[in-house]
Amino acid sequence: MSASIANSDTALKLLLAFLPKAESDLSVDYVADQLSQLQLDGQKVEGTNSVAYLVAEKYNSDLSGKTDSEKAEISQWMSMSARHGPSERQVFSQTINEHLAGRTFLVSNYLSLADLVAFGNVHAFMESLSSQKRFSWSNLSRWFDLIQHTVPTEALAKAGLKLVEIDLNAPAPSKKQPAASTEKEKGGAGNETTKKDKKDKKDGQAKKEKPKQQQQQPAKEELEIAPSLIDLRVGHIIKVEKHPDADALYVEDVEVGEPEPRKVVSGLVRFIPIENMSNRDVVLVCNLKPAAMRGVKSYAMVLCATSPDGNAVEFVEPPKGSKPGDRVYFEGFEGREPMDLLKPKLKIFETIQPGLFTNDNREAGWYDADKKFHKLLVGGSICTTATIASGSLK
Repeated sequence: MSASIANSDTALKLLLAFLPKAESDLSVDYVADQLSQLQLDGQKVEGTNSVAYLVAEKYNSDLSGKTDSEKAEISQWMSMSARHGPSERQVFSQTINEHLAGRTFLVSNYLSLADLVAFGNVHAFMESLSSQKRFSWSNLSRWFDLIQHTVPTEALAKAGLKLVEIDLNAPAPSKKQPAASTEKEKGGAGNETTKKDKKDKKDGQAKKEKPKQQQQQPAKEELEIAPSLIDLRVGHIIKVEKHPDADALYVEDVEVGEPEPRKVVSGLVRFIPIENMSNRDVVLVCNLKPAAMRGVKSYAMVLCATSPDGNAVEFVEPPKGSKPGDRVYFEGFEGREPMDLLKPKLKIFETIQPGLFTNDNREAGWYDADKKFHKLLVGGSICTTATIASGSLK
């Protein structure tokens, strides 16, 4: 029994330290620049989620869920955590903060893999926050403080994590600067102001304030972030080849109902053989800002599902009879027009993406804040995956 844990894999380091029997049984090596791997009881798995599940099932099965519904919800949180890189921790932390309103743990009423993995992944982000920001995200801070005091201090230390000081009391207001002394208080000359001086001063102030009033602009309406802002369309892959400068990337030509096919770069080499890429109907995200990937510009993104353990990736498939360019939309958001271009600063896709999943029936859709599932549709029929249930979409 052996494990190779990536030096950057804080979540797995924490889990192994939390389960001392697992740590003592396994021969653990810490390695750089590779996925965490585990060989246990004749099984070999790789990736944070897969390793975490196998370790939990062996040494503390309650961590992975006590009921089927809890297992599914834990799987969703594990997938969300895995899909958020360091630059996206703020979005993930905000999702946790909103979810924890009225809750103690992420799933049910006990500590689970979802809490341990999420805690390990947001620890550095929480350390970087100011006291004011931690107070404003009170649900996240309360949960974080509970987890760091539930996990033994020595386990935190073994994982390379420090206790973060969490103060849930409102920060003290900043002290006001004392008012400037008047000339009379300073004992300066000319402290007797004449009526003319007062009038001149008043007129001067009025002149200064007048342009200020003219510059006031009406308040802009706040944008309501909804999945309908994302331009999703049916695409058909007509050509695919390996990226000339990146072994993990494909370059596809995809028909999307426009005069010319769109060039799309996808990191699917590890998951989908090239012979299974061409002549496929897919769902495309068409209004992301075009991005160069190793010298080739990509003008859309193929929407895919990732299995809960992170080991499989499949296309989200439009229903039979769909045509390139057909609008793909979420149930309950019919008839709403998407944005022409998702502005990166607004982080619209990053805000919606944590709720994108397949359900137990492999149907693609989006969970809103109330956990209502809005199915992904084309002409009233549902988009699905071949085999992946309860998988995250991206």
